[in-house]
Amino acid sequence: MASLNTLRHLVQTHPIIDNHAHNLLSRGVASDYDSYPLESITSEAHGRALENSRATLPLLRATNQLAELYGTPCANWDDVLVAHSRWVHDDYDGLIRRSLKGTHALLLDDLLSDDDVEPYHWHDRFTVSVTRRIVRIEAVAASVIRDLMSTERKEGETVWTLFRQQFLNGIDRAMDDPAVVGFKSVICYRTGLDVDPYSGDEELLTASLHRVLDSGTRRSGYRVEEKPLNDWLVQQTLKAISFKKRAGVVKPLQFHTGLGDNDISLVKANPAYLQPLIAQYQHADIVLLHSAYPYTREAGYLACVYPNVYLDLGEVFPMVSREAQERILRESLEITPTNRLLWSTDGHFHPETFWLANRQFRQALEKVLVEYVQHGDYTVAQAKMAAADILFNNSNRLYRLNLESEYVDDAAVSKVQSSLPSDPLDAFLVKNPDIEFVWMQWVDYTATTRVRMFPIDEFVRIARNERRLGISLGVRWMLQDDTVLPEGTTTGQFYLVPDLGSLFRNGGLGSTAAPSATVMTFWRSEDGTTLDDCPRTTLQSVVEKLHTEHKIQIQLGFEIEVVFLKETQNLHAGQATEYTPATTNHSWSQMTSDTRRLLPLLEEITRTSASVGIKLQQFHAESAPGQFEFVLPPAAPLAAVDALLVARQVITAIAERNGLHATVHPRPLPKGTGSATHAHISISPPTHENAFLAGILKHFPSIAAFTLSSDASYERVRSGIWAGSEWVTWGFQNREAPIRKIEAGHWEFKSLDGLANMYLAMSALLAAGYIGMQSNLPLTVKECTVDASTLSSSQRAELGITTPIPKSLAESLDALEKGPLGIILGAELVKNYVSVKRAEMVRLQAIPEEKRRLWLLERY
Repeated sequence: MASLNTLRHLVQTHPIIDNHAHNLLSRGVASDYDSYPLESITSEAHGRALENSRATLPLLRATNQLAELYGTPCANWDDVLVAHSRWVHDDYDGLIRRSLKGTHALLLDDLLSDDDVEPYHWHDRFTVSVTRRIVRIEAVAASVIRDLMSTERKEGETVWTLFRQQFLNGIDRAMDDPAVVGFKSVICYRTGLDVDPYSGDEELLTASLHRVLDSGTRRSGYRVEEKPLNDWLVQQTLKAISFKKRAGVVKPLQFHTGLGDNDISLVKANPAYLQPLIAQYQHADIVLLHSAYPYTREAGYLACVYPNVYLDLGEVFPMVSREAQERILRESLEITPTNRLLWSTDGHFHPETFWLANRQFRQALEKVLVEYVQHGDYTVAQAKMAAADILFNNSNRLYRLNLESEYVDDAAVSKVQSSLPSDPLDAFLVKNPDIEFVWMQWVDYTATTRVRMFPIDEFVRIARNERRLGISLGVRWMLQDDTVLPEGTTTGQFYLVPDLGSLFRNGGLGSTAAPSATVMTFWRSEDGTTLDDCPRTTLQSVVEKLHTEHKIQIQLGFEIEVVFLKETQNLHAGQATEYTPATTNHSWSQMTSDTRRLLPLLEEITRTSASVGIKLQQFHAESAPGQFEFVLPPAAPLAAVDALLVARQVITAIAERNGLHATVHPRPLPKGTGSATHAHISISPPTHENAFLAGILKHFPSIAAFTLSSDASYERVRSGIWAGSEWVTWGFQNREAPIRKIEAGHWEFKSLDGLANMYLAMSALLAAGYIGMQSNLPLTVKECTVDASTLSSSQRAELGITTPIPKSLAESLDALEKGPLGIILGAELVKNYVSVKRAEMVRLQAIPEEKRRLWLLERY
């Protein structure tokens, strides 16, 4: 029994080389079920035929198993669709990481689709080893044909001679490309596997090529589906492979065989048709993909009698029933040497295709091998060797990957290496066992971050609902100096509930501080119900409205502009603090001597941010003295704002440890350019992007009450300082427009700075977009390609630019009170917010200008 357990452990945990798969969809289209139906993960059917897949055993089995992947019950396929959409929306990377757990390397045929998928190297983040490419030869041919249509031919040059040379050049380039480890042919789909091993004459091939040219256009593309030409592509590739193999370069040719889309000839999908070709090119390694189902025995025979043939066991997992999978595996083992069997998922588009294939294959492999051992056909050692070969070793040898499997036998696996708990708090504490304190945070209407700190044991009690953390209701009407407005109340309280998914380890506090963590919170009432004026709840609600009512997914990304200052004392002003820039020899994206002196600080910020889970995409010098920008990765809205606050916390802490003060004040240096927190907003699909944008443009003055939330913010509403200028407009890559369009459904919003409560600012922006979509608002403001302030009134009118950006907080608050955002954000929230901001405005206007600037610098 103990020996069988070591076999079971190996089958379930040995790293995998997935020798044939395809690219995953980009996050923006991963829930576009019309274009990429999720039912396709268990069926080769298309169109109306796919509607019947819900009544198949493979899909019903997948429904039950996916509950484990999602961590939520799935009673039916509709539950699966909801869970998939939620994961894509909240944590697409996390879903992919779960789905590819145990995958050491991916070999991707990345020419299945040019649209909506991530590039092959993007997948590296989810595997141990870098992703390698499998080049689809028919796609190479189609690309050559498309280019030919815009190429001028030299005298005496024919279309055929030009195509022939360029195709062979393309194959040669792929042979020399270290990222390419093999080739693939889909001739099974096009003209069948009865490939003539000998080339046709030039006249026949020329006629075949011309028929392909006549069948398509540069726009529609060209489907290479002519038997003489398709056969020739395979022959020439095998010749190149055979020639290079003599020089020690081994790159196999994979053939799609058996099961496939409904455009194959099922009869000619039998790999037995390839026997003459295999015999002709015995120096070229050939892989028969997809278990050749239902022709597994024929493929196994070829892999048995020809030393250059391998049988891939992919695609039937999860496309057929459990019994069929086990039967296919047994048929493949009937006579096929186990060192000629490869594993692949044929994973494509959806992460679930990888997870289901790997899970079901391991289940079938374990059952079959254990039974063979129990019947005395294998010893345990022989079965373990067979499993390791199929899962990893055979692909590693065939494709010359030279990878180390990193497999540790279960006898050496300690309990500490078991999988992390599913509970987010337990998982966090397992990863961070030294944490002593947890900071529970919330952000009030003045964008002040409020903190309560707890020893870890007390925080665990709060997280487990064993005690509650009550906060006075008065904080909803509180200013930065803790003054509570007369209309507020100090009677009653609400409760902070930690969002355990937002736990971050604190970084940058130095070695003298005890290890601690930060967690964001929601506001709850006495009876535990949600408070509608909670900033995080507000953002969550708007995002859910866009998703449930319009099937829109949102991603946000932020650019933090911060100015590093040196603190001095002004003796002539009664010891009042002054600040001077940390650098003076300084300009945008330049590396000066001053900048180089700050490099250790900038690099420490980047490393520390990564250590707490925030991997900055870039950082660089900005225009104002002492000013730098840090670019955060995109994420789901709530997670993106959480990460922004944590990143700012890291920046502030590390600056202080280095004797500097970091500020996000909109104009900390009166003669310098301003500081913003630009937000990138992406909606997918971008089908209704014009209505979404139109809503933001129409309600821009109301939005500004949240995004330009202090009179100091309006010091940036000026022309010529790359801050969005002075008019409500938009432009493609126009950095002097408040909204810069970057691509379909992706904009940069520039009228935003660090004094904003970012949860509310993003809520307002998305709520305005939602209103635009609800009313299908036409986009009447045309694209502006210049600074709108440089245009005449008539020129602006021609573009539909009629609304100036407010010049004061009072103007924006007036617009907010009169506008419809309160319908979406909540009337109570808007009422309380306006009261607090008006009181804050009066409070600040009573302070002399220079002291007011210092007052804000010290707090933000």
